[in-house]
Amino acid sequence: MVMLYVDQADLSDGLRQLVRVLVTAAPILMPLGFFLSVVRPGDTRPGKLIWLTALGGACLAAGTLVLGIGLV
Repeated sequence: MVMLYVDQADLSDGLRQLVRVLVTAAPILMPLGFFLSVVRPGDTRPGKLIWLTALGGACLAAGTLVLGIGLV
């Protein structure tokens, strides 16, 4: 759904590509962080890869912010 708005936004080609990458990276990074942080069955606490979820959230926030500015 976001990709439809990217084409209508008043952004340069570089920013459009950046928004596409950021918004696409978020749904890949967030599940990776959840699943890869507890790879071993005996793990009771998440590992350092849990930070991928925060990185995915930051990518989604940044991409949405840039897109919103371009749409205004």
